[in-house]
Amino acid sequence: MLLLQLYPASSGRQLAWDTAIPLVLFVWLSSAFWASLPLMGWGHYDYEPVGTCCTLDYSRGDRNFISFLFTMAFFNFLVPLFITHTSYQFMEQKFSRSGHLPVNTTLPGRMLLLGWGPYALLYLYAAIADVSFISPKLQMVPALVAKTMPTINAINYALHREMVCRGTWQCLSPQKSKKDRTQ
Repeated sequence: MLLLQLYPASSGRQLAWDTAIPLVLFVWLSSAFWASLPLMGWGHYDYEPVGTCCTLDYSRGDRNFISFLFTMAFFNFLVPLFITHTSYQFMEQKFSRSGHLPVNTTLPGRMLLLGWGPYALLYLYAAIADVSFISPKLQMVPALVAKTMPTINAINYALHREMVCRGTWQCLSPQKSKKDRTQ
């Protein structure tokens, strides 16, 4: 989403392949690295409480889990949150000089906190206390929130783009276009 906001189609600038491919490769390699660590013995996977898919086993309170948890929370939650916040702060400073702020600079950070904050709280709580007394249904809330965030981000992006909104309303409106009326 950030790349789409940095390279909007209306600006005339296009995201070049020599920039996009390394970014995509970095994301995939980083994801593979973090996903493989529990397979190599640092951290542990288990089924989610409802048993629909797997997640990190946060019922273990050993040193292995706690060290993995804090490392993962730092690099995969706090660092992206810091980068998102500072990037949008710089964008806000740059665009505030021109008097035109094309994006909501606080929304991406809030969406990141909303989507992954419940997971972070649950895992951090699991590092200091026993989570076995929390019901499985309540333990599923962070997973459901995180899994709905891509859809919420896409809808949010679409609603804040004039061209997308205009095209959506044209498709949904019962009025016919001038070309259809003449036929």
